[in-house]
Amino acid sequence: MNEERPKKWQIWLENSKTLNRDFKKYIRQHIVRKIESSTSLSKIHLDKSYHNLDFANFTVQNQTNINKRIDDETYYDWVIVIAYYAMYHAAMALLYKIGYKAGTHLATICVLCKECLGKTLEKKDIENISTILELSEEEIKEMGRAKERREKASYSGSVSFEKHLAEMTLDDARKFINKVADILEK
Repeated sequence: MNEERPKKWQIWLENSKTLNRDFKKYIRQHIVRKIESSTSLSKIHLDKSYHNLDFANFTVQNQTNINKRIDDETYYDWVIVIAYYAMYHAAMALLYKIGYKAGTHLATICVLCKECLGKTLEKKDIENISTILELSEEEIKEMGRAKERREKASYSGSVSFEKHLAEMTLDDARKFINKVADILEK
């Protein structure tokens, strides 16, 4: 059997020792930096996430009106890419609010895992966090899955992606962004 190895973010969700080790490595390598909290940068990135979400929605709704080189061509791959970046900017908004800057996408997810999951003894406790660190395990998984779909959509030679995959990524992005917006309003 050719079983797929778990992604780094999946390991972090299950293994706090690995999460803490990788977080410290990112700090040491200056990929993740502790900074002063910035409401203005947080707002800029949240606005950008909504901007991207609006365009992803527009792209889904207007598939038939977009110029096509071939009859069955779709732009659902771009919906996935745009929706992921909407989530990524929301994640960056949260990081700026809690005083972090991450230099890579994976490092961003690492900070979310560290700040949201590293404070709990059990996974079920994640739902009960009542401060700014309120992302659940499922919301971090949504971002991780969206990152994987974005990579496939960006780097695959295929121009044909299924509508349901685009809509699923878009729905994940909506939920994630709304959750981050709720957290930032507190």
